Amino acid sequence: MKAAVCALALAAGAEALTKVKLERTFEIANRSDKPLKEALQHGNVLGMERVKLARKYGGDVPTIPIRDFMNAQYFGPVDLGTPSQKFTAIYDTGSSNLWMPGKNCSGCTHKKYDSSKSSTYVANGTAFSILYGSGAVKGFCDEDLVTFGGLQAEKQIFAETTSEPGLPWVVGRFDGILGLGWPQISVNGITPVFFTLVEQQKVAAGQFSFWLSGTPGKEGGELALGGTDPDKYSGDFNYVPVSKEGYWQISAGSMSMGNTTIRSNFEAVVDSGTSLLAFPMVDAIRMNSHLNCTDAGIECVFTECPDFNTLPDLTFVLGGRGYVLTGKDYILQVTSAGQTQCVSGIMGMPALPEHLGAIIGDVFMRKFYTTFDVTNKRVGFALSKNE
Repeated sequence: MKAAVCALALAAGAEALTKVKLERTFEIANRSDKPLKEALQHGNVLGMERVKLARKYGGDVPTIPIRDFMNAQYFGPVDLGTPSQKFTAIYDTGSSNLWMPGKNCSGCTHKKYDSSKSSTYVANGTAFSILYGSGAVKGFCDEDLVTFGGLQAEKQIFAETTSEPGLPWVVGRFDGILGLGWPQISVNGITPVFFTLVEQQKVAAGQFSFWLSGTPGKEGGELALGGTDPDKYSGDFNYVPVSKEGYWQISAGSMSMGNTTIRSNFEAVVDSGTSLLAFPMVDAIRMNSHLNCTDAGIECVFTECPDFNTLPDLTFVLGGRGYVLTGKDYILQVTSAGQTQCVSGIMGMPALPEHLGAIIGDVFMRKFYTTFDVTNKRVGFALSKNE
């Protein structure tokens, strides 16, 4: 789909701002039955995050079984067909396809889409596959009505899966993925759902925005479709142009840990489907070395949770403006079986593509309300109201 589609004038009668509630889950899936502290010391709790990032951005994936892993997602509703079949999905700006388990999905434990029960279903049948580190999501394409935040994307192509890979998909609280990235990275060249809504003039503006809460549960966040929600942020927006369409990629001025500059003039991706902050391994090691945590591979864990006030600030310069994360912002407190441990939200990726210096995920987006402007090809940031 050509970029010019994004600039279509939206009808005056399009829906006003649509607000979709997000649910947040944050837990450790401890399948090895080891004490939390011991599981963290093996350096594999963030292994699933590495798998997800490797699938999106390239690089090696863990070769050992992932049994203990952080299960942290924001997800919300999406309906398929007529009458509606209700599902939940991760709203992921780091991918561009919508997929859900189909009625013939082998080993799938979540809700399943049944095309025979939808009067608006049209057969497509094109093979579909996305490779993950733990296997592949495989299936075929369907055409049907997709309802997202009450907005109807008519004749939307999406994938109905017949197999899904591994334990993390079984224990996840979501049914599938709804990608909010650009068409350029969409498998099979399928038009992403939000772009369909823009084309069909169903949204007030070609823009969507995330407010992410730090509290797990039903009130975990909000996705605004068609603009921004002034009740969820303060101050004005600072916009950064999209430097390359595909992922939501922007050019960053610098990032620093305390008074130490880690990297300057690099590319970054803003990814709502990434729980942490991911960097090239050498940069992550340098940053975590300031925290007095123990490096255990891709993650850095603390013997005891630190005094956050003693930790240096992590600062990104984006669009000429500094965005500061304090220790309280970038340290994760994880609890399992009554035990609480602290893990750095700064994660190393052994093979992040050379042109990328950072994957900016939910750790950043919780503090800064983030708007993704399709029409003007830019990403905007403002301080979230999260107190």
